[in-house]
Amino acid sequence: MNLNELSPRTVKFCIETFGCTANAGDTMRMRAILKREGHRVVEAREADVIIVNTCTVTKRTELNVIKRLKELKGAGKEVIVAGCMAAAQPELVKMVLGTDVTMITPQDIYGYHNEQDFEGVIAVIPIAMGCVGKCSYCIVKRARGELRSNKPEKICEAVRSAVERGAKEIRITSQDCSAYGWDGSGMKLPELLDLVTSVKGDFRIRVGMMNPFTVIHILDELLDAFDSKKIFKFFHVPVQSGSDKVLVDMRRNYKAADFLEIVNSIRRRFKDSAICTDFIIGFPTETEEDFVSSLNLLEAVKPEKVNITRFSPRPGTEASKLKDLVEREKKRRSRIFSSIYHRLAFEKNKELEGTELPVLVTEQGKKGGVIGRDTSYREIVIKKDLPPGATCKVRVKEAKSTYLVGEVQDMFGENIDKEKIYQKFG
Repeated sequence: MNLNELSPRTVKFCIETFGCTANAGDTMRMRAILKREGHRVVEAREADVIIVNTCTVTKRTELNVIKRLKELKGAGKEVIVAGCMAAAQPELVKMVLGTDVTMITPQDIYGYHNEQDFEGVIAVIPIAMGCVGKCSYCIVKRARGELRSNKPEKICEAVRSAVERGAKEIRITSQDCSAYGWDGSGMKLPELLDLVTSVKGDFRIRVGMMNPFTVIHILDELLDAFDSKKIFKFFHVPVQSGSDKVLVDMRRNYKAADFLEIVNSIRRRFKDSAICTDFIIGFPTETEEDFVSSLNLLEAVKPEKVNITRFSPRPGTEASKLKDLVEREKKRRSRIFSSIYHRLAFEKNKELEGTELPVLVTEQGKKGGVIGRDTSYREIVIKKDLPPGATCKVRVKEAKSTYLVGEVQDMFGENIDKEKIYQKFG
C-alpha cells in the first residue's frame, strides 16, 4: 500500500508500535508521511484509523500483537496492520481482521527512509534494510529480505536534518549494522561512521545491532571509527549461544571464540564501554552441556546488558521443523540464566556507586524524573525534572542490575566545551 493513498480525506490517526528500534524508525517515517499529507496524529481513543506496527520475532510477541488487534476490532476501530507480521504472516492477519484488511510492509516504506517525525531529542535513522544472514530460527528475514544499504549521502542528510531539528541522540539502525555495504553499494560501516560524525552539531550516535559474523571482518577499522567522541561506546553484538554446535545449528557463521575476541578487543581499546548481547535459551538442539557453555560464556564476558529470549518456533523457518524442548525446561534454563546475568550486572554497576559521570538527558522517566545516558550508554535515572537534551554531571547514588540512579552535581551550560568534558570522562 502507498501511504500517500491512505485516504482522500483528512483523518485522525494513531500508530501503535511493537518490536525493535527499526520498527520505531518505521513508525517515525509513517507518521511523517501521513502528517505531510495533512492527516492528524491523535490518541487512540480519538483516532479514525489506528495503524498497528507489528513485530513477530517470537511467539509471545505474536500473541501480544494478535490480542491487541482483536481488542481494536472489538472496539469497532478501523485498523491498518504494518510491520513484520504484515510481510511475513499476512494470512494470520487476515484470519484475525478479515480478508479486506489493509497491510503495509517494511518494503512499502523503504523508499521513505529520509522521512522523519521524531519526538523529543531521539531520532532513529535506518542505514539498511534486510541482512546477509540465513539464521535457521529467524522470521525477520522473510519480512525485511536481503540486504539493501542506503546511500551514505542520504544517511548524512537525514542525520543533518535531525540535528538541525533538535536531535541529540541519533540511533542508527539496521537488522545488522556491521553488514552495511556488504551488498556492494560502496563504503562499509567504519567509513560511514566517519562520515556521519563529521556532521556539524552537538549530538551522540548509538550504533545498533551488529552480528559477530560481520563485525569480525571490520573489527580494527570499526574500533577506530568508534574513537569519535560523538559515538556512544556501546556495542550491541548478539552471540545467541555459547555452544559452537548450537551456533552451527542456528547458522550463525561464527564461533563463541570469535565473540570473545570481539569483546576483548573492544575492552582493550575502550576501558569504559558497554557490551550488550543476546542469548536464545532452549534452542531445539541445545543440550544441558550446551546450556552450561552459554552460562560459562556469560560468566566470562560479564556483559553490561543481556537480552534473554526463550526459543519459540517461527513458522516457515528451518528451526520450526526441529523437535522443540518442553516449555518447562526452557523456563528453567531461562530463570537460571536470568538470575546469573542480573547478579553479574548488579555487581558491575555496584562498582560505579559514588563515581561521577557526564550524562546526556534523553527522555522523560515513566515514573517521573528523567533518563540520561553516559558515554557508554548506561541508563541513568535522575529523579529531577530536566529538559531532554540537557547535559549534566551526576554522582551515581544507587546501582540496580539494569540501570543506575544518579544525583545531579553540575549542569553543563551552553558556554561549556562539552567535547572537553566528554573527553575527560569518556
